[in-house]
Amino acid sequence: MGTVHAEINGIIIHCNDSVLGINIGAGYTLEKRYLTDISYKNKITDGDGRLTLSYIGSQLKDDNGVYFICLNKVEDYSVTPPNIRPGICLTDRDIMCEDQIIAYKQNQMQYLHKIFSLIHLFKAGNIGFVQLFFEQKYTAMGFITNTMHQTDNSVTKNIVDERVFSLTTDEITACNAFLTDYIDTYDIIKDNIDEFIWGLEQVDVPTGFEQFTTALEMTMLAKGQRNKKEALAKRVSVLLETDPAKRLTLYNKMKDFYRYRSESLHEGNGQNITSSELLELEEVVRRILVKYLEYCKNEMLLKPTATWEEIKDKKINEMISVVQTAIAANELPQ
Repeated sequence: MGTVHAEINGIIIHCNDSVLGINIGAGYTLEKRYLTDISYKNKITDGDGRLTLSYIGSQLKDDNGVYFICLNKVEDYSVTPPNIRPGICLTDRDIMCEDQIIAYKQNQMQYLHKIFSLIHLFKAGNIGFVQLFFEQKYTAMGFITNTMHQTDNSVTKNIVDERVFSLTTDEITACNAFLTDYIDTYDIIKDNIDEFIWGLEQVDVPTGFEQFTTALEMTMLAKGQRNKKEALAKRVSVLLETDPAKRLTLYNKMKDFYRYRSESLHEGNGQNITSSELLELEEVVRRILVKYLEYCKNEMLLKPTATWEEIKDKKINEMISVVQTAIAANELPQ
């Protein structure tokens, strides 16, 4: 067997010291590091030593200087060297196990995408990473060595949104419990969450608004759903509100939001969509997806082999029943 010594580093943007209490898991730590002590400083600064645009808004300061919240992981893992046999031609890529080393990086990125997506569902704030730096040193048979440097550039990451992700002491405990509770459930609803995350990454307000609406449609509407605006508005309102007055207010607001989205998507007219509406819809989608995470987890406890389509159909039928009850009680219009 061969051994790879891996080290992963990067800066977490738009957060403060409170996130140091988050348990990322899988051997990752969050650390406070001063700019002068960051080994990859040259990769986050320009030729004059000034921070690049991606990191300017995320620098923190105390009496000792500028610092960042940094992600770090160090671990050794095993790879399987190629079987050297007469007549078999091996490339340098084979000998250095590059495919396995690349696969390790991909697996790490998938894990981190999952964790930070869940963190975004827990609470609003532009937390995340723009770049992660991998250094992987491969050793085999005592004489074969190779060091691979890799950079993952999250080119779509929104660096314009200045909302800082911050947690109270109680929220740190709740956030860690949230990650533990839903890390496995995440996979069954990943596509819907990804659509929400894609909305967060948009710097254009109408485009972000469109993605958030699409995430709701993917989650709450069946294929071929008729009168989508009415169905979506009613289902959102009964899922998020129990008070009749608040339920009706949310219903009317969601109808307006859907009209704004249609005007933007089909007519190119996004003038009704302000940053305020965008943030309001973002929070609606966040609450809906958290509700669905809880629902999916419970359904999978009852039936571990349940598919997303089965769970979605069951939830839609439940919401239809609640909507009908609300209409009968004059809490929602026909």
